Amino acid sequence: MKIKLKIILFKQKVIESIKYDYNWCKFPLVLFAYILIYAYIFSGNKLKAFNISSVIYRTGWCGSYGLGLHFARYFFYNKERANTLTVAAIDNIQPLSNTAQFFDYPENMLDGIITVLKSANKDEKGVLILNYSYYFLMFHKYFNVERILENYIVVLEPSWAGFCEISILSYANVSSDVYLMCYEKRDLNFINELNTKIKPIEIGPSWFVNHKNFQVSSSERDIDIIMVAAWAKFKRHGAFFKAISKLKNNGISPRIVLVGYPVDTDKETILQLADHYGVSDWLTIYESITHKEVAALLNRSKVNVLWSKFEGNNRAIIEGMFCNTVVIMRKGHNYGEHYDFINEKTGMFAGESDLADSVLKVLNSYGSFSPRKYVLDKRSCIAATEILNKVISNDERLSGREWINDLVVKVNELHNMDYLDLTVREKFKQDYAYLLELLKKNEG
Repeated sequence: MKIKLKIILFKQKVIESIKYDYNWCKFPLVLFAYILIYAYIFSGNKLKAFNISSVIYRTGWCGSYGLGLHFARYFFYNKERANTLTVAAIDNIQPLSNTAQFFDYPENMLDGIITVLKSANKDEKGVLILNYSYYFLMFHKYFNVERILENYIVVLEPSWAGFCEISILSYANVSSDVYLMCYEKRDLNFINELNTKIKPIEIGPSWFVNHKNFQVSSSERDIDIIMVAAWAKFKRHGAFFKAISKLKNNGISPRIVLVGYPVDTDKETILQLADHYGVSDWLTIYESITHKEVAALLNRSKVNVLWSKFEGNNRAIIEGMFCNTVVIMRKGHNYGEHYDFINEKTGMFAGESDLADSVLKVLNSYGSFSPRKYVLDKRSCIAATEILNKVISNDERLSGREWINDLVVKVNELHNMDYLDLTVREKFKQDYAYLLELLKKNEG
């Protein structure tokens, strides 16, 4: 078992190094990608060509931004190419275990995946939001998007950083402006430079944490470190264990809690990794628990660690901040942006070599931080809705259209969206009924 584990760790290290490390020296790989992409274009496999563009753009390698911009323009500045590519991508969507129901009953996406924030009427356009990148093409597949855009403004909330992807760019040539949440400066610049029907707004999914579910309690903070992260390779539990094991040099044995659920690995593998790095005695593990139980654990924790190198707009650290728990984020996360919400009030960045020292600093001073006040003021679902409302309403008025009723506030729960005020759902019944009529299968 130890040999097998060492092989797994070695493979993960090699893959990580290729994907994320020493990006400045990978320009030759980007040049090779140009050749490969054009080869697929000339052979007629345009979907494969653009998917390679997406993968390379997402890496952040030297030259990858320019490559992504080049092929995004090549495909999506030409409506015929864009349509051909989008249709191919839609036909290629595969059901997953948690999405199979929507292939048979696409109406189940309404009020959860496709959520109305403002009703449409004869004077005003309504607003609806699509949650998770996977469903952006599903919306095209099952709904008459152009007819919906006659009466509604669409907002896209992507689930992963790296916006050179078909699911997003399939909206580049629609008849009306579509708004896209942009939480990485690199992606913001990319969308701005493309200058299509997609309009960026500088907010992200983590803004929409339901702060009502993550209140501060009077619990004793008897947990030193918490890590709320799925049992997934990209969450880098092994790397976390290796980095935190250096606390042994200080004679410290912290109490660590892990909260997660199976994705591409399992709890047993996590425990094997912990044992490999000699920290298994420090751990308590909780699997597939409710947000109420997560909130209770966050309230007992001094430090909340995010140790992935690349993902979307992580919300577990924001949930922790609402519980007044200090965050430590891995330095270089995603594209290495120094996020404004990691600051002297909320926490700090740390690297592989100094995580243990950073944790020690926080353990000795966690009471001097005030993360809850910061996120309530600067990064809540209410603040995000105000930004969204301001941008869209200004654009509507500049276009000569009415804007009287403002957006309601939505929140992101574990598997879908909901309303902060549950009583507002009733007012959108007619909107959902209208959207149901615009399912392609209901249009005759």
